[in-house]
Amino acid sequence: MFTCFPGYFALTAFVSFVQTFAVWIYLLCGFGILFAIKMLVDAQRLSRTTLFSLEQERASEQTYRALLVMAIFFVAIVAVTLVIGVLAPIVPSGGPVILRGATATLAPLVLPTNTSIPTLTLPPPRPTETIFATNVPVTPMVIRTATRPALPPAPPATATIVYAFPAPKIAGPIPNGVVVTGFDRARNDLNFQWTWDCAQCRLGPEDRFVITVSFVDKTTGATRFVGGGTQNNYLTMWDILRGSGQEVWHQSKEDAFQWNVQVKRGEQPLSPPSETWRFVWH
Repeated sequence: MFTCFPGYFALTAFVSFVQTFAVWIYLLCGFGILFAIKMLVDAQRLSRTTLFSLEQERASEQTYRALLVMAIFFVAIVAVTLVIGVLAPIVPSGGPVILRGATATLAPLVLPTNTSIPTLTLPPPRPTETIFATNVPVTPMVIRTATRPALPPAPPATATIVYAFPAPKIAGPIPNGVVVTGFDRARNDLNFQWTWDCAQCRLGPEDRFVITVSFVDKTTGATRFVGGGTQNNYLTMWDILRGSGQEVWHQSKEDAFQWNVQVKRGEQPLSPPSETWRFVWH
């Protein structure tokens, strides 16, 4: 029912790249055009000052190359202008380019806690058994030292995950526990939104807000997951299903779903997950 669009994120990344480096591309094209003009002037000077046919052919080839280089850079300028003026406004997730600022830590750090390990004291060596010979019969006695009971093993060290960013906060407009009826409601009414209260936080080119929708399959009883990523602060259920190609409508037990959002770089989490909200979709 759904058509997967694998080039969607590639198109978004291309538009974002052109918007970010448009000034440098224009400067590069300008220098290229100036270089082509110099080539053209040199070719014309060579054509006027020489009388040999070989030099004339060389001047003609240089003129052709200069015009070709000039045309290529003009086409590049027109292409960048079209991407910024025409393509960028119609790409849904190609909003303002979010640049990543310097952060102290970009990945979760696993810091083992300091847990004291009890020291096991070994018992003293057992003395040599000695029999004393005297005039009076003496019954040999063996002196043994009592052994201490073994101490229990030390508990394993626990690990604490430190995230680089704080968790996003769900902002609706879907209320927690809302009931939605109809498949077409996935396009407009199932619109997941959130906020991110972190003025110093910036997403890198590979960072995304990842939305995870989970439900219990009414046929198998297993928990299934669908999701999608974006650099915006919203994503619809329609976009998630279109990107995953999975069938979930009427597949959940009691039509119950739940969702949350988390900052990730690929599969690596950069923030804790947000709180989990629920909705019913039948």
